[in-house]
Amino acid sequence: MKKVLAVLLSLILVFSLTGCQDKKSQEEKKTEPKATEEASKEEEGKGAVNTESLSFKAGTYTGEAKGKNGVIKVEVTVTENSIESIKTVESSETEGLGDKAIESLTGEVVNNQSLGVDGVSGATVTSDAFLEAVEAALSQAGGNMEALKSDVVKENEGKTVELAADVVVIGAGGAGVAAAVTSAENGAKVIVLEKTAIAGGTTANGGGFFAADSRKARALGDEPIDTNFIFQKWMEEMDWLADATLVKQFLDLSLTTADWLEDHGVVFHKTETAVQQSHEEGTNGYHKYDDYTKTSEQLGAMLQKIVEDNKAEVYYETPAKSLIVEAGKVTGVTAAAKDGSVLRITAKSVIIASGGFVGNSEMVKEALNGVSVNAAGYNSNVGDGINMAMDAGAAARGLSAMVAHTFKVEGNGNIEGDYEFMELYQATSSVAYVPIIPWVNAQGVRFANEDIVYDRALSSNSVISQGDHAYFLYNEKLLKTLEEKGARAAGMRDKIAMGPMPEITPMDYGWSKLTEIVGKMVDGGYVVKADTIEELAGKLGMNPANLTKTMERYNKDAKAGVDTLYGKDGKHMYQMSEGPYYAFKVSVNNLCTVGGIRINSGFEVVKNDPENGYTSIPNLYAAGADTGGLYSDHYAHTIEGAAQGWAYNSGRLAGAAATGNALGKSIDLLNQ
Repeated sequence: MKKVLAVLLSLILVFSLTGCQDKKSQEEKKTEPKATEEASKEEEGKGAVNTESLSFKAGTYTGEAKGKNGVIKVEVTVTENSIESIKTVESSETEGLGDKAIESLTGEVVNNQSLGVDGVSGATVTSDAFLEAVEAALSQAGGNMEALKSDVVKENEGKTVELAADVVVIGAGGAGVAAAVTSAENGAKVIVLEKTAIAGGTTANGGGFFAADSRKARALGDEPIDTNFIFQKWMEEMDWLADATLVKQFLDLSLTTADWLEDHGVVFHKTETAVQQSHEEGTNGYHKYDDYTKTSEQLGAMLQKIVEDNKAEVYYETPAKSLIVEAGKVTGVTAAAKDGSVLRITAKSVIIASGGFVGNSEMVKEALNGVSVNAAGYNSNVGDGINMAMDAGAAARGLSAMVAHTFKVEGNGNIEGDYEFMELYQATSSVAYVPIIPWVNAQGVRFANEDIVYDRALSSNSVISQGDHAYFLYNEKLLKTLEEKGARAAGMRDKIAMGPMPEITPMDYGWSKLTEIVGKMVDGGYVVKADTIEELAGKLGMNPANLTKTMERYNKDAKAGVDTLYGKDGKHMYQMSEGPYYAFKVSVNNLCTVGGIRINSGFEVVKNDPENGYTSIPNLYAAGADTGGLYSDHYAHTIEGAAQGWAYNSGRLAGAAATGNALGKSIDLLNQ
């Protein structure tokens, strides 16, 4: 039996959840802090291995635990008083991140003869599962768990390292890398702090970015996009609550950023048409990565080059902890190094680019006025940089703006069986992307023109507006039509594409084993089935009168071929006048946050003093998902690839501004 797990969504999100790759050279060449001579001599020897308390029954033992993408299974070989080796015999963890975490932890456990080692930042679930699997094996060997799980004291615990730079960049995602490279190439001494083990962040989870012009586009015969046209549409969508100065700079710099990225080793192509059918002609500037799983590697290589060419320093697994503020000015950063030391870095400029707060569920829930969404982005992004800025007196802006961009069907990842990937995908995900069905909220009321499913931002926003979830309704006749003939036979007029998958809703051939898999979802309690609308409402906890009224009107309109409520395409009004009925519970995936710190047109972080027009905090800058102002209170659907385009463009602009501040010179990227 093939076991298909929760990794299903990871292959198809516009910001794929599997986009992280590491590079051996990054691990071999990354800078490690050196402890100051003033550090206490008493700390020496703290990391030594003590095997006196270890006792095992010699042999090889097997342990397993559930990781992020499936079971992690290990074989642990022990002697009577030591852990000799650990071999991972089964794992489907994310390539370039999860597998690197397992590799790193294998060495840590064996070298320290302990389970009390720290997990790898950015791969917490994988780390915990690996250690749990090793613990299970060592328990079979008769190991003393109390002794084995004692915390390992790090080599330089309690020591302080003094460093200095012109520019410190907090975060090594798309914005942080762009900022660091821009700063270094314009003469600044740069230090980069990254809390995880690799570069890339949310950007490495993405499918592509917006650019208004490029060599790649011109090779297709495309003229540069009219950025003034995009600007007007953008500001209209945002009701002029976005910062026009930031929007204009973003769009204008996007005329050069694709070529800049190509020159720095990022590999992509210009799409001939928009990925999402809803985007209108004249707005397609989508540049798609040739292989999104390589983006992390390519961004890491950009950093490695400025280490080699410009004497920059990059510290991985080294989260920034606080800003150093003196007399109202930011003068540096403190950070926690992997070896246990504290880095105290003096800097002339600091750029916050730590990737937003998608992984902080409480912070997201508060920003959305109590609505919960699924954190489908980079879970290590928990608002560190935003909170550091707030502690320094910064103003917030647009915290509710999220890249809510796809749906999750309850039960996705929990159905097992001898199925092909697409068979499972269609039953547990594609069913949420069919415009011919009615969407109802938890009260049984239809709330949207379901044709907006062709735009991920609009459709996701519509569900968020109703609370934590909504229900998408089918009847058995429709499921069988899809299974036997495909979506066109049921009235659907155009396919749905999703990231690297050109068609997730087959139009002209059947959705194999659809009813069988949906039946398993019903048996598992994920999908609710009932013979009548009244019974369905009762099982869902709805007022039966509401759902009955909703479906009576929907079916009447479907019979007439017209949507009298929301104006949906009449051909998409599929009549469901007979049961059995099925209710799929659908919630929203949040790929990243795109609001946070308020900045001005110079990418300076500003104080929370609106009465003074928001004055700047000297020497503090921000970029990417940590910043607010590009949006009002929601992610824009005007163009595809906006969030990633903003990451690169804002990073370049913040890097130029911070370097100009540090070195006392003007760097104008828009007129170079």
